[in-house]
Amino acid sequence: MLVALGLPLGFVATAPSGSSSACARYRSVLDVVVHMNMEATRDGDPTMSASRLTGGTSKFAAQHTNTVLDMGLMVDPIARNCLDRNAKIVSTLGPASFSQEMIEKLVAAGVDIFRLNSSHRRPGQFEELIPWIREAGRKAGRKVEILGDIQGPKFRCSMTEGDQPVPLEGGSTVQLGLCVDDNDLTRPGRVALTPTIEQTALVKGVQPGMTLLFDDGLMEVKMLSRISETEVTCAVIEGGTLKSRKGINVPELQIDCSALTIKDREDAEYLLDVNVHGGVDYIALSFAQCAQDIQDLIDIMDKVGTPLAERPLIIPKIEKPAALRNIDEILALSDGLMVARGDLGVELGLHRVPVAQKFLIRKANVANKFCICATQMMESMITNPVPTRAEVSDVAGAVFDGTDAVMTSGETAMGAYPEKVVQAMGLIIAESEAHAGEVNPSV
Repeated sequence: MLVALGLPLGFVATAPSGSSSACARYRSVLDVVVHMNMEATRDGDPTMSASRLTGGTSKFAAQHTNTVLDMGLMVDPIARNCLDRNAKIVSTLGPASFSQEMIEKLVAAGVDIFRLNSSHRRPGQFEELIPWIREAGRKAGRKVEILGDIQGPKFRCSMTEGDQPVPLEGGSTVQLGLCVDDNDLTRPGRVALTPTIEQTALVKGVQPGMTLLFDDGLMEVKMLSRISETEVTCAVIEGGTLKSRKGINVPELQIDCSALTIKDREDAEYLLDVNVHGGVDYIALSFAQCAQDIQDLIDIMDKVGTPLAERPLIIPKIEKPAALRNIDEILALSDGLMVARGDLGVELGLHRVPVAQKFLIRKANVANKFCICATQMMESMITNPVPTRAEVSDVAGAVFDGTDAVMTSGETAMGAYPEKVVQAMGLIIAESEAHAGEVNPSV
């Protein structure tokens, strides 16, 4: 990417001597190579490929010595401290980290903010976890903050029978419908949904030919026909194994509903009740699509009487195309944003996520608002003790884009190596920040 080479798209540079024009406009790496090959042909030098940007004509290289990074100068013997960085690490707590001992280890490894997911909150759970987090921060001698995540109108399948994975076989058919009672669970041949207002609208609104995606797009079914108002038949296009309460997306179906469900409003009031658990520092609002969604949360803060100085910062999670269209009005009422790449990738298409990420981080930077980049940043470390090279580049890329924080999800919530995940992420951030000025001068 040219920005990483110090050559922004559309840059204008003085052409090499002997060029027929006073200047040349380069819009891509290929344009640079084509132009340099033209110069080489005139000079009698060998032509070059896109993999040899520092080669080509000696005249061009001599006149533009600072346009390409010298990686040799970036490799130094300095040992980075995983705590010596600006970008924060947000870590999701889950079964793998629901203990005071592990929370203290994660703080020592470098966690700055813990994410508590209201989707799976059990009675009394946050009252136990929040004091552990505050105490771990005190022991470490630094402030450790808490982000309470509100579920939003997320469509999910019900629990599976016996909480066992349910196979969806490609080429087969499966029924999808609302639960008729508490014993009506997701099982082989049937995907059940709890009959909330939002999920009822989904089942009633889906039409033949529409695609439904399960578990962030890992499985795909297509609606064939309607059995009843609350039951449809689907063909399994891409099979897999469906686990309890996995997400469902229908990109072609527009359901107009508030970002705050009845449960979300109850969860918001709970998170704001400092007398119960001591309070949180941020509230993440899932599936925000417009300014009114943010205002609804502000209204709840007004209703419960939370003083202005004590209010958690509001962080809308950008997961829908509508949120991208309305990002300016959303940011105007918010304290930041989260690039929630899971549902965003399903709704937009995976190939559009990198551009959306850069767009959103830039918007937050310009507005001077806090930005978190999230989802699958170190996914392989759920089962492996080291990240992949692609994951290392992903975390570094978010830093170069200008994010204020990167977030772990399953890696620390249910992974085998929560502590190593945080340590690795901290080192990547520290190293990336040390060279951010060379890679992206605007950061």
